[in-house]
Amino acid sequence: MEEIAIVGAGVAGLTAARSLARQGFAPVVFEKSLSLSGRAASRRRGDVTFDYGANFFRLDNPVIEKLIRHELPTTDLVEIPGDVWTFDASCRLTPGDPKQNAEAKYTYRNGISQLGRLLVQSSGVEVRQQTCISRFEQHGKRWTLVDGKGNDAGAFDRVVLTAPAPQSLEIIQASTMEASLKAGLASVLADSRYHRQFSFILGYQQALARSQPFHALLSTDSGCAVAWLSFEEDKPGHLPKGQGALVVQMSPAWSDQRIDGDRQALLESVTREVESLLGSDFRPPDWWDSQCWMMAHPAKGVDGDALKAGQAHGLYFAGDALHGRGRVPLAMQTGLAAAEAIKRSMESNQG
Repeated sequence: MEEIAIVGAGVAGLTAARSLARQGFAPVVFEKSLSLSGRAASRRRGDVTFDYGANFFRLDNPVIEKLIRHELPTTDLVEIPGDVWTFDASCRLTPGDPKQNAEAKYTYRNGISQLGRLLVQSSGVEVRQQTCISRFEQHGKRWTLVDGKGNDAGAFDRVVLTAPAPQSLEIIQASTMEASLKAGLASVLADSRYHRQFSFILGYQQALARSQPFHALLSTDSGCAVAWLSFEEDKPGHLPKGQGALVVQMSPAWSDQRIDGDRQALLESVTREVESLLGSDFRPPDWWDSQCWMMAHPAKGVDGDALKAGQAHGLYFAGDALHGRGRVPLAMQTGLAAAEAIKRSMESNQG
């Protein structure tokens, strides 16, 4: 049996791992952090759960819907009520796209990151957390993975690289491999760009009132300081009854200008911006938290077809850079595609 490594335990990598495991393989997933699901991230604060990266996912793709609804446990899968409204630079609120709002929104009772845990639990794949892969070494048709401390992390026949494109580029540039392959892959990955973005969570012992029945507000103007605002108490199981929390994602432009700023000082600016949106419905939070995403979502994707040049050498790619949009189901689709490409390649070799 061929040995397969997957670099990155985001939803793309874990979906690929699960698909391969169902085909009879035993892939090993390497993850630099202690968490699963990547930017589909959740955090707990006492008895409060909040999603501070991806806010929800939709099941408009039949393959992903089948996986989540019929192949993974659904006990904790919850639908989020309320529509996504929009606002412009003058903070005028208007109902959002009726077609998109007609599509259900989902997360998990224990947070959106539960998706990653379910993918692992349903497949039994091995995940080596806190193992940062820094480079590869090509030895014939095999790849040796080397971690950030210079340790040999194992040799594999095929490797699926799912880190954000800038991180994947760093790995490729540091690796030892055929010169033309390295140059070609690096050129493709170098074309990608990612947004940086602050997320602030504003918590309340007593939830804020809302003048309109929306779940979230989405900016239609890139000049707005706030890009997204949503009410976490709408998600069943996330907060005790009566409490509330706002997830406020600031715009990339706002975030870039303040990337090294003091969080306490930034909070004052964030609350002013939120007050301008919610007006009299707003009051200062009882507690707060924050996260700075250095690679929140793609600003510019990569040419996935050009990256397929690596497949002849046992290198595969997955992740949201291949779609150029930060969407959970799209990332999962790239993981499924990578697993399918490995399967086809092996069947071709056997034939």
